[in-house]
Amino acid sequence: MEEANTSPNRMILVLLGVIVLLLAAIAAYFVFAKGSDEAVGATEPPAAQPAMGAPAVFDPATATRVGEGVAPVDHVTVYFDAVVTGDYAAAYDMLPADKKASQSVEEFSKQLQGYGMNSYTIDSAVEEGDRAEVMATASMSGGEFQYLWTFVKDGSGWLVQSRTLPGMGQ
Repeated sequence: MEEANTSPNRMILVLLGVIVLLLAAIAAYFVFAKGSDEAVGATEPPAAQPAMGAPAVFDPATATRVGEGVAPVDHVTVYFDAVVTGDYAAAYDMLPADKKASQSVEEFSKQLQGYGMNSYTIDSAVEEGDRAEVMATASMSGGEFQYLWTFVKDGSGWLVQSRTLPGMGQ
């Protein structure tokens, strides 16, 4: 009789032990899986994004110039057309100066090849006075990423001020 009473208790302890081990394994998976995703780059933001922190200082003297007579929305369109067709050097030349300073054209090209961008949309384009913003969404193997390009007027032309990923906290 006494053995019958300890058997259910022993079974409960064994089951509780198994549950604790499973919970520990799940917690360990989430802790270590996040680090491995970052190493592989599966969920990283695309190409030439600086680490989060202080925004880059904009210097009009070294800023990327938009082509003569080209509107900011057209600059962004040509950039994404170049990326989709694999002309990474042309796309690199159109980046804001701080993005170009953070990596070489070779590094940029290799990184973009890994993202596999296959299409994009221009979501909005607004020009107000000496400022313009173009929002675009790029579709790639890792998902969709929305980019915000900002431009400032420089005489009769435009300078590329920044390109950020607003949904990524930038």
